[in-house]
Amino acid sequence: MAELQKHRNPKTIQPNMTTLEGTITIGAAGAVGAQTDTRNGGKTFVKNAGAGRYDVTIHRGYRRFMSGGADMIGPTAGTVPNAAKLAYLTGVPATAAAGTAGLSTFSIVCTAADGVTAANPTSGDIISWSLRVSDSP
Repeated sequence: MAELQKHRNPKTIQPNMTTLEGTITIGAAGAVGAQTDTRNGGKTFVKNAGAGRYDVTIHRGYRRFMSGGADMIGPTAGTVPNAAKLAYLTGVPATAAAGTAGLSTFSIVCTAADGVTAANPTSGDIISWSLRVSDSP
């Protein structure tokens, strides 16, 4: 499976940076209904047994985590996503950010409006996520 190639960006401290990004469309009971950019991004999401948690395996590890994030997108104009209104990137160890250990897995956790209680998003909700990684130490 072909994956994104790293690119040289002379305006950054990390010149061998790759941006992985995409969306997860939620199906029934919080399941992964669809994922975008699995071919180019080289990763696979699966629904964890825990409420609102989605684990990802990157098909190839990267040496350093640079930055990332996750957001909820509501499918209906003018309304916010229903059951889960917030999404967080989790499972990124400090050693991956320091470049002393690689990164090949992470998770996204969705919460209810309180931002504390993990909750499955409603069917049809979309999670948008991005991750910047590098092969440079």
